[in-house]
Amino acid sequence: MLVRNGIPNNITSNYNITANNEENICSLLLKSVDDERVDVLRSLLEQIVSKSNFHEQVNQICYNGGTVLHHAVVRNSVDSVRTLLSAGVNPCVQNDSNNTAYRLASSEEVKNAFVQELLQAVAQSNLGRVCQMISAGVSVDSIDTVSTGNTALHWGASYGNEDVVRILCQSGANINTLNTKNETALHDAVRRGNEAVVKCLLSYGADPSIKNKSGEDCYELAAKMGGTMLPSLSLNTRLNRKIRRTTSIESEIDRSSLISTDTTTFVEKTSNYSAGRLENWIDLLWPQPKYIDLDERDRTCPYPKDGRLKIYFDKASEAEPRRLMQIIQMSAPILSTVHLELDYRGHGVREQSSLDGRITCGIFKNGCCSGAYTLTIDEDGIEIYGEDPTGVRHGFSTLVQILRIFKEGSEIVNSNTETSLITLHETLPESTAKITGTVNNEQPKKIGAIPCLTIRDSPDSCFRAVYQDFSGCKILNTETLLQLATRIGYCKASHLFVNFEVRTTDRYQLPYTTRDLFQITQVCDELFIKFVPSLDVQSSYIELDLAWRTIDSFLDDFPLTKVVHFGPNLAVMVISNRTILNNVQRRIPKIYISVDIDKNNASLINHLPPFVTICVEGKYPFEAENLLSPRLNVVLRFSTSDPGFLCAAPESVAKKALLATRLGNKFPILGTMVCDLSTGCEVMPPSLSYMSELASLGVCWNKSVDVKRFCFLLPRITAEHFLLDGNMEALFKQMSTVGKVEHEITRYSYGLKVTESTEEVQEQSPSPSSNKKRPISVFVEMILNPDNMVLERLTPVIFKKARIELKRSLKILDRAKKHLPYNYELALVLAEIQIITELMVLACKLGQSLCTYGINPSLSPKNQKSSFSPSDRLLQETSLVGYEMVNIGVSNLPPVVRTDLANRLLEIRSRFQHTWLSRNIASTLPNALKIFDNLFRALLPPNMQDYGRNLL
Repeated sequence: MLVRNGIPNNITSNYNITANNEENICSLLLKSVDDERVDVLRSLLEQIVSKSNFHEQVNQICYNGGTVLHHAVVRNSVDSVRTLLSAGVNPCVQNDSNNTAYRLASSEEVKNAFVQELLQAVAQSNLGRVCQMISAGVSVDSIDTVSTGNTALHWGASYGNEDVVRILCQSGANINTLNTKNETALHDAVRRGNEAVVKCLLSYGADPSIKNKSGEDCYELAAKMGGTMLPSLSLNTRLNRKIRRTTSIESEIDRSSLISTDTTTFVEKTSNYSAGRLENWIDLLWPQPKYIDLDERDRTCPYPKDGRLKIYFDKASEAEPRRLMQIIQMSAPILSTVHLELDYRGHGVREQSSLDGRITCGIFKNGCCSGAYTLTIDEDGIEIYGEDPTGVRHGFSTLVQILRIFKEGSEIVNSNTETSLITLHETLPESTAKITGTVNNEQPKKIGAIPCLTIRDSPDSCFRAVYQDFSGCKILNTETLLQLATRIGYCKASHLFVNFEVRTTDRYQLPYTTRDLFQITQVCDELFIKFVPSLDVQSSYIELDLAWRTIDSFLDDFPLTKVVHFGPNLAVMVISNRTILNNVQRRIPKIYISVDIDKNNASLINHLPPFVTICVEGKYPFEAENLLSPRLNVVLRFSTSDPGFLCAAPESVAKKALLATRLGNKFPILGTMVCDLSTGCEVMPPSLSYMSELASLGVCWNKSVDVKRFCFLLPRITAEHFLLDGNMEALFKQMSTVGKVEHEITRYSYGLKVTESTEEVQEQSPSPSSNKKRPISVFVEMILNPDNMVLERLTPVIFKKARIELKRSLKILDRAKKHLPYNYELALVLAEIQIITELMVLACKLGQSLCTYGINPSLSPKNQKSSFSPSDRLLQETSLVGYEMVNIGVSNLPPVVRTDLANRLLEIRSRFQHTWLSRNIASTLPNALKIFDNLFRALLPPNMQDYGRNLL
């Protein structure tokens, strides 16, 4: 037997270790350490590690100096220390002198062995081991190597979970320690993309503004990594009570999203930017206030116990109480949804005792812009001071939003904690309280409190407009139009444009009576919205006399208006003929014109007088910038949806809002106008434009708002402020889903794909369909002209996937319907979205049938070629010419398929009539139904056409 240093080489294999020879085990372990036999030490530990008393054996006091680990440290045996620690030996055991093994270490190598064990435990999220190493005396701020300088907290942020990071922070780790790259642990957490770890570090005081050697702070790094962490970084209200709103930073995502507004591409990084969760209740305020200061002590202001808001007027105010009462009274219908009433008490006295629900209002001109206001909520009451009457209106609108957010049943928690809002998109408990939106409820609910805060706010743009186009068959009735004005006024819109198209071949007549027009104008004035009547004709090729007579008749219908707008066709004539322009100006002081500028008309436009404001389409690249003179008054106009599409995708809404803010930095503009245009496919209800309108109003008011973040919160915000029920968020989420499906399938149809590496739009192969300037939605083509569709790139599988996604949305809408409170407006919006979704499902089924029965029979699968002879195979390959998918036309589909589709279309048509008449003037219904009737006739066989006419 070979013997080395007194220990036989085969001792570990020949010696039977049992539980009864603990003294022998200790002596063998000590002997292995003494003789530097790490292999024997490791073998001994492997033999006893599975025994139940393993820890008692290896952690017992073996000699006068302590445990085996103490002995290895004293002997400065680095390898033995590492072996013992990796086996799980407890480093917290103290010897008779109350010292742990780490405290006896004299060399840096031995200490580093303990540090490496700590870092490994942190990386593996081994909480017990981390606590042991820290308790043994290992510094929580120990670094891995001098060249990197990463602390345990850096390792935890990069590899560990939230619990490990919290333990390190609670153990006294320096939260902002820098490594050799000048990066904190927060940099690593942001780069990793772990939201829980980021929030944990922020809660313990991590500073996101520290910059690394590359000059990047955590905000910039988060934007560079895709923006997922920006919401957590920008809303750290626990540490910074003054809410910080970060603007979107230039990145590859930004540039790719602005390459074109003609097609919508689906970029995964953008979709992962936010899960649509609210980080703070302040997110629900819209437009976002510029400055919010939450109370440091988290004090609250109670709701009035009697459900009455006592309105007082500051004696020093420049406003008349009667005027203030008129302003505030406009919010009464919305306040009734939270069971609050207005009680006007006259002039307030500062020395009086505090009252529940006391609100003091006033107007003080401090040199701010029109619409500026200050809102203060304190324990003693609420104060609203505006720069002018418009400011008081906006300030009270913000207060009403806050009061509604904190109504009973709202699942908002206080601003220091993460909000967990349950929506119908997932599950909605039966017990969730709902606001019915009606004044006459059986019993008012008990109301809680609102947080104390100060808001100072003012608009960035004086022009924040919504444009309704009635040039097609869509003409909203007065009730719907006034309801829209109330909604956009609540969200601080400044202008409402209503466009009428007059056919000069017909007798001049507007769809509204003079009484209706007067009522609309009066209500808009009370809401501090400028009502702007708009006129256009069907063609720019008309005689000047006829054009002037039409304009003159139009102005006669609006005798009180001080502003007017002309559409593109009339604008061409007004610009080129100064006589007409001057005649209009004698009656109307302010004129807006929508015009497409080019090199031919740039000279005329640049010499327009200052009472004219031109409305230019906002697009990228903004070529008009090089043609327009800076002296002009310019506003940007955007459509609520992409041209040629039924619905707007969330990405296109965000692109337009982001484009509005950036173009404003390149060229002086007064504001933006979001246009709900008549597209020729008139089945779209106005509710599908709500999110686009809200986004535009928000960025016009506050240009610094983070568009890319808030675009994912728009469904919740829209439900809160347009439907007055945040629990109906699911309706707008499904609306977004429908838009995504429409744009996705159209992208396939036009051969556009997003490469995984660059995420840039590329064309697969040249074809006639891919050369179109603006893609037309597959659903629009399928509904209007299915026989002439090009199905080259579409397959039955693509349509089937679209149907599955749309049917999933219908299931969610059905679930929402079960929880719908008794409210006509909510039911109408839900019905509108359901009808559009079902119509798209039908279009998918039609497309799937056309693809299934239109496969080119000459294109055989590749695996069938092997059965042919070489000559037959050559003949077959040369005959494989033409499209893989051929549109055989609706008339060539099997009768069973056509009958099934026709019956389903009739059902959708019947329901559509009810929703259409609820929104629009009755005389427009026949034209609106043509879109269904044309498709229905195409689906019917020739021998049933007469029967079909009787059904319609």
